[in-house]
Amino acid sequence: MKNIHITLTNFTNESRILKEISSLNASNFFDDFLVIALGDNKLPCQENIKENFSVRRINLKTRPLPKNLLFQQIKFLEFFVKVLIILLKTKPNFINIHTLALLPLGYIAKSFLKSKLVYDAHELETEKNGLSGLKKLGSKFIEKLFIKQCDLIVVVSDSIADWYANKYEIKRPLVIHNSPNIRKFHRNNLFRESLNISEKQKILLYQGALSRGRGIEVLLKAFSERESNDIVLVLMGYGSLEVEIKKISNINENIFFYPAVDPYIVLEYTSSADFGISFIENTCLSYYYCMPNKLFEYAMAGLPVIASNMKEMSENILKYKFGTVIDDCSTKNINKAIESLNSQDLIQLSLNAYNFAQLNSWEKQEYFMLQEYQRILNQ
Repeated sequence: MKNIHITLTNFTNESRILKEISSLNASNFFDDFLVIALGDNKLPCQENIKENFSVRRINLKTRPLPKNLLFQQIKFLEFFVKVLIILLKTKPNFINIHTLALLPLGYIAKSFLKSKLVYDAHELETEKNGLSGLKKLGSKFIEKLFIKQCDLIVVVSDSIADWYANKYEIKRPLVIHNSPNIRKFHRNNLFRESLNISEKQKILLYQGALSRGRGIEVLLKAFSERESNDIVLVLMGYGSLEVEIKKISNINENIFFYPAVDPYIVLEYTSSADFGISFIENTCLSYYYCMPNKLFEYAMAGLPVIASNMKEMSENILKYKFGTVIDDCSTKNINKAIESLNSQDLIQLSLNAYNFAQLNSWEKQEYFMLQEYQRILNQ
């Protein structure tokens, strides 16, 4: 039995796909796993992760072409054709599509090969940040046309599952949170040791993509305006704002940058902070319904959390009492929330966070995911 996962990323730190494959491998449902991803000159075209798990990155001859819409479509078509050829040669039993744009590819392969098709939507695909105009109309058309052809639909939050069920009048998709495995509760001190942060200073951690739409700019401004250095900000990750963050950290003693680390060790760094922060700007429905993996990682490390008032995040933080929610993410409100959280019973907040994480651990997500695979295999 062969299981193929297809993504439009370079497949470097995709923790969700790695966890899914690890769980499926342990279940013995499949003998071989292959991830097909976009090529990059800095990454190997063929990479063996385990004996029965490999990655194949597709280098595009059209890559040097300009990045306007027309040429991007040409690049996509090259990727589409090359992946389809691989699928027709390997004849997988299950095809997992990890982005809406490739759903037609999955359907075509399924039609020829009689494979099972899994649509793993990492967000609310047609309501993403920055998606508008013809691109949005095209996305809605593609999803509506092919979603009922999927054998399994997987989403990341309950609100997104409800949205899909109502929108397309389909069985409610399976909700699988991108949460970490259960980890024994303990603290580390990696940031203080490597960044020369005093033991007397508390650390507020932002980890994840360093890109716009996540409140990073206002967070930097808030810490630039703080008069006290009793609490410092560490931003760990990579993205388009990395250069700007490094510049600001060089002139502010209470702001630090730390590069992204391997997903297998990320919690060792997360547990080196005192608080976590998850600011998502309410610029689209996908963000409003999101349940980012950083929220679960903070909680598994026992960190109280400050978050913006997005539906799923705020409901869970308030229900399990492990942090504070901000309606208006201004610099004044951010600093006010930091001081408010710091004045509370941090030991109890930490225990509440860890309890939430255990209740939503990957072991729990894995159980429901494997049940669905078993159901499909029994059909």
